[in-house]
Formats: sequence, C-alpha cells, structure tokens
Amino acid sequence: MIIGPGSLAELGTGVATLGRRALLATGRKALREAGTTNRIVETLEAAGVDTVLFENVEPEPSCTTCDRARTVISEEHCDVVLGAGGGSVMDAAKVAAGLAREDVPTVEFWNGRQPERPGLPFVAVPTTSGTGAEATKNGVLTNPEVPAKKSIRDDAFVAALVVLDAELTLSCPPKVTAYSGMDALVQAIESFTSVHANAVTDAWSFQAVRLLKTSVLAAYRDGSDLGARSDAACGSLLAGLALANARLGMVHGLAHPLGARYHIPHGLVCAVLLPPVMRFNREAAAEKYARLDHVMEGDAAAFVETLLTQLDIPSDLKQFNINPDDVPRLVEESLPSGSLKANPRKATSEACTAVLNHVI
Repeated sequence: MIIGPGSLAELGTGVATLGRRALLATGRKALREAGTTNRIVETLEAAGVDTVLFENVEPEPSCTTCDRARTVISEEHCDVVLGAGGGSVMDAAKVAAGLAREDVPTVEFWNGRQPERPGLPFVAVPTTSGTGAEATKNGVLTNPEVPAKKSIRDDAFVAALVVLDAELTLSCPPKVTAYSGMDALVQAIESFTSVHANAVTDAWSFQAVRLLKTSVLAAYRDGSDLGARSDAACGSLLAGLALANARLGMVHGLAHPLGARYHIPHGLVCAVLLPPVMRFNREAAAEKYARLDHVMEGDAAAFVETLLTQLDIPSDLKQFNINPDDVPRLVEESLPSGSLKANPRKATSEACTAVLNHVI
C-alpha cells in the first residue's frame, strides 16, 4: 500500500513490477472529466507500462461488464489490471483480473463456481472514500436477469498494490462524498459489532469510526479540505480491512436486494438502514455500543441520525416508492446473506421485516 496525498506519482513504478501492459478500468466519464485518467496513463507510460482503457463500468456493475473486460484483457494481451474509481469500478476490475484466465462466463462464478486458474495482478486506485473495495477479496456484481446483487469471492482477488491518494477524491461531488462516506461508516460499525470481530479487526474498525465520524461531514461541507479527505480515505481503507476479515451485518444483508431491485445508491440505502439496525442490535452488543456511544459523545444511533440530517440524507426510502408487498421477497432474498449471519443479534425474518417496514 502506498498511502498519502501525491502518492499517485508512485503508481507507475509500482505497476511496472507487476506487468508491462495494463488494462485500466474506470467509470464512464467522471475520472476523464477530472483529468485523473490522463494522469494515471502518464505515470504508467513514464514507467514503461502500456495502457489499454476500459471506460465502461456502470454504477452497479454486471457480470456481463466483467465478461467484456475479460475479453479486452485477452485480446490486448494485458498482464495486469488497474481499477481506478469507486467501489463499482474496483469490484469489476478485481473480478475481471481474477477470472482473466478462466474460460466460462462470469455469471457461473456468481452462481457459486470456484475459480481454478490463477488470475492477473490487480491494482486498486480508489477515487472515492466509501466501499473499502481496495482491501477486500470480494467483488459485488449484479445479475439483471434475476435481478440480484451478490459477491464473488476468492483469495486471489486481493489487490497486489493499493495507491491511496486523497488528492484524487477532491473532485468527488458532495452527494457522492456523503453516500460513500456513510457506506464506509456503516462498514466500520458493522465490522466492529460483527460476531466474527476480534482484537485486530476491532483496532481497524474502531479507528475507522473515529476518523469517519467527523471527516465525512467536513469533506461534504468543503470538498477542498485535504485533511478531511485524507481521514475519510484512511477510514474507508481501515473499514475495508476490517470487513474483509470480520464480515458485516444486517444493514448490508438488507441493502443488496433493495439496491438490486430498486436501483437505490448503495451508500444511501446503507445510511438509511443504519439507525434502526443499530437500535435492534444494541442489546446484543452492549459493550461495543458503549464504546461507540463514548466516541460519538452520546447515543450512537442518535448521532448517526443527526449526521444524516447534516449530510442532507433522508431518514427513509419513501422517495423510491417501494411496494410494501415486495417486503417478504426482499426479506427472503436477504436471509442467505453472510452479512446477516454475522449480525450480533439473530436477524430473523420478523426482525428484517420490521426494519424494512420502518424505512419504506
């Protein structure tokens, strides 16, 4: 990991140790408009690395998008894959890299097949502070035909190199800053209270909470605040490390089917679900919540509700016109989630139903 403002300058040198022809995956326009795409290409070329652009990753990447990237990797003889952008881009890039030498479509791995062949090195360059995807071994993809959203996981998907340069987040719009920052805070809290948490993951997740509880709002109010941007970037990375080892909880278990069916931004749906889930979990993780209360100087769930108001995030999902008749199906789709199984209090069908009814 190369961390700190200006660290993008070291990207080319780092990538050159992994390969000489890189697929650079990005979103459709934000990075190019910010000038970041050209900066990345320049640092790669200066280190003798050729670049093949794949600027087609959508906000909720599909298995088909990964297949297209894999085709480009093969046809262009790439030997390393970079994902530069938010979590969607990094997830698509890491899966494309990890499955680069497989012959079958990505959807088969989405359905449970395990990779058998070694993939290509994956390099993560986050440009938002939220998902922690630079630190995880899973790629979250959608299958529009179902529709559903879930992860493909493999140890080989872990990034070979992470360049965390907070300067790349300075152009992040306020709404994206708020949504991605809340995603990171949710991940920090859920991994901290997970049944799989341990002393090491607690160190990561609790420090992530400390960094994110103030930096997200500061960066939202002043996007040029590099100190806040740096704290948010590091908090996101720490939360990613924690969740990769301790898993998450009820918020993410419910968020995925909601996102897949109603196309709600992931950070937004996680933010709205967090307060009711925190109140549901408190009795099962009293010691952890006492520590959260201490760092948030009061009731932690109330702190989060106030933060949502300050970030201009609604307290419910009514604007998305979720049909109450869909709740049983949403609950059914969430129950197999590993996130629900990691929740500190048993996430029964009745409990999930109550939380969803509270926010819709």
